[in-house]
Amino acid sequence: MASILLAAIVLLIFGNVFMRYVMNASLSWGEELTLWFFVWFVWISVSYAFSRREHVRITVLRDLLGGRKQLYVDLAVDLLVLAFLVVLTFECIKLMRLPFVASQSSVVLGLPIPILYASAPVGAALSSIRILQNMTKTLRGLKSGDTGDLI
Repeated sequence: MASILLAAIVLLIFGNVFMRYVMNASLSWGEELTLWFFVWFVWISVSYAFSRREHVRITVLRDLLGGRKQLYVDLAVDLLVLAFLVVLTFECIKLMRLPFVASQSSVVLGLPIPILYASAPVGAALSSIRILQNMTKTLRGLKSGDTGDLI
């Protein structure tokens, strides 16, 4: 999904640049649709990065510890991130249900703004699932004593 959104973003930007500078008539809806696709792309990509444990992180203290202790630190960090993501999911849903948000529509496309806002709780919920998967791997590593593949 992220690849499709990124391809659509590139095509929309290319199309809009072509229309503006070659045809001398820009697409009025291209910029807004690109923004919508980008927001959804970011939230889906966040989840993908969690699945591969490729988010930027500071590991100075973690690297000073041994293998099993590193897994405990990973587990603690995963719990904190999971708590944040769960709160974020529910708070975003509450925000989307507010009357002044639920009644808005985008300026050019006329799409309901809650569709745009839904990217955050969907991305946070998908990220929560990925964190739970990471925690399961970490717990298996702690149980088996194998720390090589998890770090």
